Amino acid sequence: MSPVTGQTILIGSRRSRLGNLIKSGGAGSVYLLPDDPNAVAKIYHARVDPPSYTDRIEAMLDLRPHLPDQIEGGKRYVQIAWPDAVVRDERGKFAGFTMPALDVDSTSELEQVLQERQARAAGLPVGLGHKITLAANLAAVLAALHQQHHCVVDLKPVNLRFYRASLYIALLDCDGFSIQGRGRRYSAPQYTPDYLAPEYQAHKLDEAGEETQDRFALAVVIFQLLNFGIHPYSGKPSSDRVPTDIPGRIRERCYAYGLRANRVMAPSPVSAHASMPQELRGLFDRAFGDTPSARPPSSEWRDALRAYAQPSSGRLVVCARNREHQHYAGQPCASCIRLDLLSKTARKAKPRPATQPQDMPRAWATVMRTTVQATQPRPQPAPRRFGARTSLPPSVPQQQMPSAASTARGYRIQTSRLVATARAAMILVVPLVFAALSYLLQGYYASLRSTATSPLDGWMNQILLTLMGIGFVVFCYVFLVVLPRMIKNR
Repeated sequence: MSPVTGQTILIGSRRSRLGNLIKSGGAGSVYLLPDDPNAVAKIYHARVDPPSYTDRIEAMLDLRPHLPDQIEGGKRYVQIAWPDAVVRDERGKFAGFTMPALDVDSTSELEQVLQERQARAAGLPVGLGHKITLAANLAAVLAALHQQHHCVVDLKPVNLRFYRASLYIALLDCDGFSIQGRGRRYSAPQYTPDYLAPEYQAHKLDEAGEETQDRFALAVVIFQLLNFGIHPYSGKPSSDRVPTDIPGRIRERCYAYGLRANRVMAPSPVSAHASMPQELRGLFDRAFGDTPSARPPSSEWRDALRAYAQPSSGRLVVCARNREHQHYAGQPCASCIRLDLLSKTARKAKPRPATQPQDMPRAWATVMRTTVQATQPRPQPAPRRFGARTSLPPSVPQQQMPSAASTARGYRIQTSRLVATARAAMILVVPLVFAALSYLLQGYYASLRSTATSPLDGWMNQILLTLMGIGFVVFCYVFLVVLPRMIKNR
């Protein structure tokens, strides 16, 4: 039986009832609890076999990560929607669980912060300090999960949310994570290829490698946060043999932003990796290196990023050129470098060439345009306004003898007009000649057929008509192809 608003449920030994429906997903529906405004209930659908979740939820209650709610300015920030208690129906059958009520309306997807234009349009933070704080908070949440040997596996920006006011990370749908129970593991089968480690691009992800997969995906998300949304495996390939898709480049280990250059992939021109401190670049090199066990754990990322996120550390400074920008102390401002490069590229961009009319051949379009331009009167210079500065008084006209150059220019104009007139006349005369020849050929063909008196005359007429047809085809080719080219090239 599907749950409905008002249905009685058991939360531990306490009786309650379901409030209004908040949302419904593939696995279950989330309801408000009228007697507890700080909690909600997730009730699984009957079609997804709720008994299969019983042991998983009990394992999550047994090994809860240490991520307490944060209280700032009288507002409560829930960092993770982890189960608080098992929910059963009136008959005592497992139905779901309760979890902290998270104010989803005050959060946004982390994906929206990666692109600066999109973030500005949504009123989200775009400064480097804000992004480092988000990265540090994400690493801290993941470190708390890994401490209890739980893993996210499908870690990507679109699955992560953050509070716009405090920049705390909020994790939802935690029952879909890879959960460590007492002597048993409840795996997470879903993953995203663009955030999947190289060793699992060609082989199946196993339970033993889920934490190293989390470390890889965490490094990808942090790299995107600190580098204008650029994926660490994007760039400019040196040959056609480099895969064009991100999963293929991950598989081939085409990381182009390391301390040592990659021989098959060049970095993006607008990347900020060259302006990062050696400490952070070293962490990225370990995360995207050839040894999975050398990837920095989430706790190491947390400690390193917190040092940069704290304003008192002095590791981030405000740009002297643009007060909206921040950069690492002792390093150039990557935002200014990026804006200068984009502006320079925009200035060098060539305008698109004018397209030819589509309703006539290009050669005829050229002829018509030349004819129209040649027949239009030349624009006369505007008269000088009263009071304008001139070399002579207004009462004395400025007369000059025509120079040789102006005479030659006038001669060229007259010649051009004659050529244009000849072209226009040809356009009118040639179709008339073409029609007249067609009429004569048709009449001659009819006369030959009427005068044939013997088989030999019929054969000769056929041969003659064939030669005339070939000549007619040649004439059509000259008229439709050769003649327009000649007119165009004159």
